[in-house]
Amino acid sequence: MNEELLAYYQKETEEEKELAKNPDRLFSFFDVLKPEEGDDRLVLASRQPVQVYRHPRFVAFPDHAHTFLEVVYMYSGSSVHVISRSDRLTLQTGDLLFLRPGVSHATAPASREDIAVHIQFLPDYLSYPLEMLRDDTYIRQFLWNCMAGTDAGPEYLHFHLKDIPEALNLLENILLIARGESSSRPVLIQATLGVLLLELITRTYLVTQGAPSSYEQKIVLGALSYIDRNFATASLEKYARSVNQPSYFVSRLMKRYSPYSFTTYVQRRRLLQARRLLVSTALPVEEIISRVGYENSSYFHKIFRAHYGMTPRQYRLRHTRPARPLPGPSRPDKS
Repeated sequence: MNEELLAYYQKETEEEKELAKNPDRLFSFFDVLKPEEGDDRLVLASRQPVQVYRHPRFVAFPDHAHTFLEVVYMYSGSSVHVISRSDRLTLQTGDLLFLRPGVSHATAPASREDIAVHIQFLPDYLSYPLEMLRDDTYIRQFLWNCMAGTDAGPEYLHFHLKDIPEALNLLENILLIARGESSSRPVLIQATLGVLLLELITRTYLVTQGAPSSYEQKIVLGALSYIDRNFATASLEKYARSVNQPSYFVSRLMKRYSPYSFTTYVQRRRLLQARRLLVSTALPVEEIISRVGYENSSYFHKIFRAHYGMTPRQYRLRHTRPARPLPGPSRPDKS
């Protein structure tokens, strides 16, 4: 953690001092909309493509919605969020919360040590980062829905990144770029966001949806981590025995809180590894099929084609670039 950046965020701002004296000034943050049914709503709007700011501490933020995608990064400490007036979520240091536009949430007062940094994007800002994501992953689908303005899929994604230094370094880079004076800040943040998303899509086991209890979360995250480490041999029955729970209980928790069911995640993890081996090695396709855990070659070809729209060999040809020959020694000009 960058100590200078942490000290910068821990300083009490004039805005926070003013809010402590007069909490009613909090409502100046919001645009108040009055729907036809007569109920007032608090809405945070934005006219900038990207904004990065530290969430004001010491006061509770009432239930409100956004016209943009909001990412909350818990840089230090913890914070409590209530999403859609039902899911109570506690973010710990290193957690990352993606909130879909239009989803309401409220936050509890934070202490001086609780540093939550909000990164807000207008939907169109996601177009370039999405171009960097080739695989049709759960994260890509979520972001595409945000950009398209649909209500499909989950309202939020909750990542647990405290033990992933690569992702934390990228997030800290975004905070450092935001503090700078360069006119290229929006573009630099956009590019860094794309790299961060590439890092996150390889770690689907770090994300939960909904608000599981600590025990349920332990089982779900444990299952996703188990699959990621043992995808070639993973089975629901083996994992359920390892946590002393019946298979149906683990399956139910996975369906409720995980991006995928247990079986679907095993399949997608195997396909992702097969794709990597096709592009980065010269291994025969049949050996790759065996390495990722499939005995039935025909079945593997069927699901690979359904997922990627082509056969494994076609995928290899399309995505493998021929190596450039090394330059040879220069020859004297005989003319």
